[in-house]
Amino acid sequence: MGDACVYGGMRSIDKMISKGTGAYVKCIEVGLPTFGEVLANMETVAETTCEKVKADKHFQGEFNVMGLSQGGLLARYIVEECDMPGTVRNVLTLGGPHMGVDGIPNCPSGMMCDIMNFIAKRFVYMKVVQDHFAPAGYFRNVNNMKAYEDKAVFLPALNNEMPSDNGKAGVHKQAFSDINAMMAVMFSEDTMLNPKETAWFQQYDKKGNVQPLKESEFYLEDKIGLKTLMDADKVQFVQFEGNHLQFTTEDINNTLIPFLMS
Repeated sequence: MGDACVYGGMRSIDKMISKGTGAYVKCIEVGLPTFGEVLANMETVAETTCEKVKADKHFQGEFNVMGLSQGGLLARYIVEECDMPGTVRNVLTLGGPHMGVDGIPNCPSGMMCDIMNFIAKRFVYMKVVQDHFAPAGYFRNVNNMKAYEDKAVFLPALNNEMPSDNGKAGVHKQAFSDINAMMAVMFSEDTMLNPKETAWFQQYDKKGNVQPLKESEFYLEDKIGLKTLMDADKVQFVQFEGNHLQFTTEDINNTLIPFLMS
């Protein structure tokens, strides 16, 4: 969110991943740099991402998907919902809001943050907000789950939390559980994600406490096949020290690239 493929940081990451894996690397841009993945409907962003993957001849066979922050959800969308000729082998997400967010970035507490979060929770599920602000599509208020399930345009479907899935749940679950492996990276001091543990598929309970993954309905009912993958020892939960997306060259070379090569 707010990043762009043309920026130096992203180009450097692409080059390091390509050099380390020996593979073709493509950064997917949706719309205008910086704004394309923010001022848009999140479902539309995901569909456009899918179309760009389908159109690239390099992704006609087996390939890996790596997603940074909001891009972690797009990585999962490619696996779960993208009808394409290619097949995803490994999924790598860094600071991905897999169970959504429950607050404004970098604003966990304090009087002004409390006011802003109150306003956000009051208006986030309005159609005009969902249609024009991508992060609204994965804003998950556990104390207003009906509004989330009925009106959030993106995450309820991706996580198979819809009241009626129209038969898609089985397709999502099978596609995700068929991958070779997943690595989910959480940042120890992440202030962008609320809660930071959403990067490990964890969520707040109704009292505002982070619920252990294995106690959640999402895990126990194996909504997307994560439990199946974990039972097969195909999921790695990794923590990097620092704030959101603060990772080093050593992290890339010693942790990310070996995983992508698996």
